[in-house]
Amino acid sequence: MAKEISIFDLKNFFHGKVSTEKRKEIEDERKFVINYLRKNYTISDDDIEDICQETISALYLNLEKGKLSKLTCPFRVYLLKICNNQALKFLRNHNTARPLLEEKKITNPNAIRDDKVDELYGFCIDTEAEDKEVRKQRLVNQIIASMTETCKDILLGYYWYDYTTSTIADLFGLKDANSVKAQKYKCAQKFRNKYNELINKIYG
Repeated sequence: MAKEISIFDLKNFFHGKVSTEKRKEIEDERKFVINYLRKNYTISDDDIEDICQETISALYLNLEKGKLSKLTCPFRVYLLKICNNQALKFLRNHNTARPLLEEKKITNPNAIRDDKVDELYGFCIDTEAEDKEVRKQRLVNQIIASMTETCKDILLGYYWYDYTTSTIADLFGLKDANSVKAQKYKCAQKFRNKYNELINKIYG
């Protein structure tokens, strides 16, 4: 299995120092995002190419200025999130086009869907809202970090980025939406078990 594309790889890519194999991996991810946008938005091919190129250019500038020092998700997911946002911005400025996807399915990657997160956590302890939020942030970082890469991808994709199960299957090379649903159930159960275990240790 190929290693994930890193910040180091991206810097070398922009400076023309990356290996042929890694260059192809980065180009393949760019092509995947372009094809995804073509399939899901009523935007011309030229405009989609421009959206992706502008995103790549912004990525280069952020790397050069030191604003981006670490990827917290796979490069494909990072690129798709930004291009999704740029595509929606384009559509808002061009009233002649509409997304094929429901806009509510593509959310701010920095926003957390509290309703979905609470669904995942299954909170059973009645505490002050502020304490609950603090505990939520600390526990989720610890639990997610301890899970398998597949569970991380599925849980973050579904509960945080609000991607559909079909989108998650496409992004991470899983069989299909039904496979994602089945694995999501298992991963969520593991998450809840770990959460309850930690709660018992903290408050038991």
